[in-house]
Amino acid sequence: MTAHRRPRPCLATTPAALLVTALLGAATATSATAGTAGKPESADSRGSIVRVEPLPDDLVLTHASRGWLFEYTTSGPQGGTATSLGTLYLPDGDAPNDGWPVVAYGHGTQGLGDKNVSYTGWIGEDNTGDQYLAEWLDVGFAVAAPEYVGLGTDGVHPYLNTRSAGAAMIDIVRAANTVTADVSPTFVTNGYSQGGHASVAAASMVGEYAPELHLAAATAGGVPAGVADEITKVAPWMQINQPDLMTYFAYVLAGFRAADPTFPLDDYLTDRGRELVDAAEELNYADMAEAVGSTTVGELVTRPLSDGPLRDALAQHLNLPTSSWDAPVFIYQQAFDMVSPMPYTSNLVAKARSNGQDVTYRVDRDPSGHAGWTDGLPQALEFATAAVSATTRQ
Repeated sequence: MTAHRRPRPCLATTPAALLVTALLGAATATSATAGTAGKPESADSRGSIVRVEPLPDDLVLTHASRGWLFEYTTSGPQGGTATSLGTLYLPDGDAPNDGWPVVAYGHGTQGLGDKNVSYTGWIGEDNTGDQYLAEWLDVGFAVAAPEYVGLGTDGVHPYLNTRSAGAAMIDIVRAANTVTADVSPTFVTNGYSQGGHASVAAASMVGEYAPELHLAAATAGGVPAGVADEITKVAPWMQINQPDLMTYFAYVLAGFRAADPTFPLDDYLTDRGRELVDAAEELNYADMAEAVGSTTVGELVTRPLSDGPLRDALAQHLNLPTSSWDAPVFIYQQAFDMVSPMPYTSNLVAKARSNGQDVTYRVDRDPSGHAGWTDGLPQALEFATAAVSATTRQ
C-alpha cells in the first residue's frame, strides 16, 4: 500500500513547519498503544475540537480558499477515547445556504510514525495528491482529511483497525462542523488503499455511530479486503526478499499490536521479526525498505502465521463488515493489483450485495496495478455528486 505523493519538502524554517511542530509536540505523548487505555467516550464528546489553527498559505491546497489544521476526539480501536489530527479545506466562492457538502478523504499508507502525517506532503500544482483533491474542491466539496489515530497524536497508529479508521472519518465531519459554519452535516467518503478501507469502514458504522450526520455515499478504491488471509500465508519456508511486501507485513503487525497489545504476537516472531515490527512503528516506506535489507519474509516468523489464533484476531482487527452500510457504495478496483488483490475485493462486494447492500463495482485493467489509483476518480465524483444532489432534493 504505497504512498501516492511526492516526498515532503523540508519546512524546517517556515511558519508552516513551526505550526506542524507545535501541534505534533502538543499532541504526542509516550503511550505505546493507540487510545486503548482511554475511558469510554460519550456520544457527545466524539468529534470535539481539542485545538485548531488556520493553515499557513504554503500548506493550503492550491484549489482551496482556506484551510485549518486541528486535533479532534474520536474512538480508539478498543472504544476508548483517542484523538486524531485533521485538516479542512474549503472550495472557492460562497458556501451554499446549507453549507458545503463534505468529502471525508482517507489518505493511503505513509507509515505509522508521527513524521508520516500526510497533509504536509500533498501541496502543489504538480503534486498528484493536490491534483486529486482539487477535483473534489472544484465540484463543490469541502475536503476534511483525517490523519487517523496515532499519526501525530498519542500512541502508535493502529494501522487498518476498522473501528478506529471508520470513526476518524466520521468524527472529522463532526469536527469540521465546529470549525466553520460553512460546511454541512451531509458528507461522502473517499479514499484509496488504506483510505479505501477507512471509507467503507465509515459507511458500515455511521448510522449507529453518528445519526445526526447524513452519509450520502461512500466511494473507495484499492480496498484491502483480504489482509488477514494474505498475512497469515507467511511461513518460515518462504525465502522471499521483497521489501514492499515485508514493509506491508511489518506495518500490519505493528498496527495490530497497537490495537491489541495483549495478544501474544511475539510468539510468532523471530528476533529479526520483532526488530522490523518495532521499526515499523516509526519508519516510512523508503526507510523500511532499507531496514529490511536482505532479510527474507520467512526469517521473520517462528511458525506459519496460519497456526493458532492469529488469523481470527487479525480478522477481528481489520476485516470490513459486509452489512449495515448506511449509503450507496462505489468500489473501484484494479484487476492487476498485487497489494489489494481483486479476488478479495470481489468477494467483499459479492457478500455485501447478498446482504442487500447497494454496491456499484468497477474493475480497471491498468497495467500499473495498485498505482492506478486515479482511474476510478471521475466515476467516484459523479457517484458522490449525484448522491448529494438526490439528498438535497428530498
